[in-house]
Amino acid sequence: MEEPLLIIIILGLVFYFFHIQNTDRKLKIIENKIDTLLENNGIVFDENIHVSKDVLTAITLGKKLTAIRLYRQETGAGLKEAHEVVNRISAKSE
Repeated sequence: MEEPLLIIIILGLVFYFFHIQNTDRKLKIIENKIDTLLENNGIVFDENIHVSKDVLTAITLGKKLTAIRLYRQETGAGLKEAHEVVNRISAKSE
């Protein structure tokens, strides 16, 4: 009775392993496609900063306080963190 259960568990693990490998392969293909699209359109992606278009627009218009408020509303970040993020984005755009 233990042998069939052991075989089923091993087969399940093998299936799971191949499924994970296939998923990783597909994810790498998608990442490469996105990187190519960003590069071809002249878009620089900063992995450390994820903000909405509203926040970026406020920063571009010079409305840092609005950008900080929007960032806090969207992310739940504290005042200090939001201020640092907005200042970092603002410094990069200058």
